[in-house]
Amino acid sequence: MRIRSSASNSYGRKSASRGNTYTMTFRTGDASGHGVLVPCSKEIKTNDDLVQEVQALWKAEAPNSETGTISSDWGCVGALFRSDAATQKLAADWTAYFQKAKAQTVSVVKKNGLLDIGWPNKLDGTLVDFDVILATANEPENSSPTAQVVADAWADQCGYEDYFFNNVRCGIRTPDDGAIWQRLNEKSPCWLEKKEQEYREAIDTLCVEAANR
Repeated sequence: MRIRSSASNSYGRKSASRGNTYTMTFRTGDASGHGVLVPCSKEIKTNDDLVQEVQALWKAEAPNSETGTISSDWGCVGALFRSDAATQKLAADWTAYFQKAKAQTVSVVKKNGLLDIGWPNKLDGTLVDFDVILATANEPENSSPTAQVVADAWADQCGYEDYFFNNVRCGIRTPDDGAIWQRLNEKSPCWLEKKEQEYREAIDTLCVEAANR
């Protein structure tokens, strides 16, 4: 399900393991950008169910992490719970687990393991209908890189730019996407011509948006 983000989405963390290109982060404040919600592998009825999903999510985010972990020094999994009686115990159990695990926190995940962002909306503006939402969150740079800086990092390497184009293709968007694409198109890095067809769906989306601005 595609959603309107309830936080500020940006390419805000430089990743040494991805060629010093930028990965997406959340910042508290004005909601901006779009995201995608993917259902859990099974219905969550107990905290054990929730923990299994959290551990699997973190393993997908950090494949080389130790099995059972849910955080590192650069990020962690956080949770949002619907504000009703049915989820109060689950939320309390999650906080107890998060704190017992001594999980590292980042700016958008509080010490109780809860995401410090609002409840997201569907694209039509209505609230999404879920009991719990999980997300991995990274610690952003102290100062937000400009769209030009982000684009130049991808332009100066080959391979990791697929992160940007796959996000666009899947509907995971930031307000800077248009400016990032404009800069990449202007610089015309060597990989762009070689991979133009591979990225065609995302490029077409970006070009249509640019023409309609």
